[in-house]
Amino acid sequence: MVSIKATAVVVALNIFTAAAAPAMSLITSRDDSHILAQASIYICRDTRWNGQCQNVLVNLDSCANVPNGWNDVISSIRNDSRSNYKCVWYLDSNCNGASYDNQDDADLSDGNGRFNDSISSYSCKQK
Repeated sequence: MVSIKATAVVVALNIFTAAAAPAMSLITSRDDSHILAQASIYICRDTRWNGQCQNVLVNLDSCANVPNGWNDVISSIRNDSRSNYKCVWYLDSNCNGASYDNQDDADLSDGNGRFNDSISSYSCKQK
């Protein structure tokens, strides 16, 4: 006979395993031909993750312009899916102009500061 304690442990492990599933790639839509995966990026108006911040889901293998109201105001960027995907940030819209591929930068104003308040688009792809 199975003890109540053993059953409780099995149930707890199943719940823990389901809750701990990684969110590195998000399945967001499905049609008859393919499943679309997305990376997740985090952007903030101020350095060190301060000011207004937003999580953005990015379709893989395509270019995206920053959301409305975010053009040339980003001072912190992070690819939250960096273990599986690589993102590139661009100075101009439609993934044109100079690019930057640091996956986690809390202060875009340091160094030469070229990308601080200058990012207009990005793209992400699987590593």
